[in-house]
Amino acid sequence: MRRSERIEVDAKTRLKPNDWSSLEVRIVDLSNDGFRAECEATVLRGSLVRVELPGLGEIEAQVTWRRRGELGARFLAPIDLTQADIEPVPSERVLARLLVQRADALGAGRFRQEQQLRERIRAALPIRRL
Repeated sequence: MRRSERIEVDAKTRLKPNDWSSLEVRIVDLSNDGFRAECEATVLRGSLVRVELPGLGEIEAQVTWRRRGELGARFLAPIDLTQADIEPVPSERVLARLLVQRADALGAGRFRQEQQLRERIRAALPIRRL
């Protein structure tokens, strides 16, 4: 269960899986407790990493999942999002990204992921529910 609300972002940054290398990643959502990033390199689940966040510096996290070019990680200590120098993505871009991801999931036969994305799309639609 998610502890804190996440915000959709689009921030290129560096992820350090060890002391001698770093990778360029794109953070796509961020919360006080962790982040999701697009990352083509293989970073093993359970790995301790450091991610550079504008306004906060290097933050330590542990990779909790990895699939299809993305990874999710939980910060070892919660961060204060108000101190991060990262702007949320406009809702239209969030919706467009979700629609593309849903089409990809459906085309690849990943029906469970497609269903989850459909729910996120419904939540992102700018309509009032009664």
